[in-house]
Amino acid sequence: MIGAFNDAVLTIFDRDEASVLLTQAFFDNPAHVFLYPNAVTRRARLMWLMKANLGVQFALGRSFAARDHRERVAAMGFWHPPGSPEASPALLARHGLLALPFRHGLETFRCTLKVINMIEARRKACLNGHPSWYLNNMAVRSDCQGRGLGSSILRRELSYVVDTSPFPASLVTQKPQNVTFYEKLGFQVANDEPIALNGRSFPNWIMVRQKPR
Repeated sequence: MIGAFNDAVLTIFDRDEASVLLTQAFFDNPAHVFLYPNAVTRRARLMWLMKANLGVQFALGRSFAARDHRERVAAMGFWHPPGSPEASPALLARHGLLALPFRHGLETFRCTLKVINMIEARRKACLNGHPSWYLNNMAVRSDCQGRGLGSSILRRELSYVVDTSPFPASLVTQKPQNVTFYEKLGFQVANDEPIALNGRSFPNWIMVRQKPR
């Protein structure tokens, strides 16, 4: 790994720290701003959402991370392996996500479900129904950015996890600078249609990295 950063994996004991990292990383993400337009309440709501969602990620995904010299999480992400099952109602309930309409409002809950379904339908269409390694919750702590950490950790993952399997990798992002970042690692834009709902919209890119020939 680069400099003072060490390869790691996340455990359930990192859930609080990872929730903070993800909340910071996605606070200004267009999709999350779309769902939580009120900046005053967004941080607290995202913190709850990220922590609940991490419980599901640990159950369904494969984590990867980097830690700094103080053992703090400096970068992180999850792979959903090819053929991973979708989160069941029981799993969502176990980690508190079914409380979303009561905590954040029924309309936010409905909007969240519609957005997730629209994005996932497009991602599957881009893959022609074939399975892939799905990259989720990739983030680098703000004070660790600009050092090549994100590209280093993801390049390692692509080499060791994706390229040793017969499946491609896919991801979704809503920031143009992320598109450039992932393109340098071999991903290509498969769909760039904005997500539009109830007279509002936000940018969205679905990217796929095919296996090197």
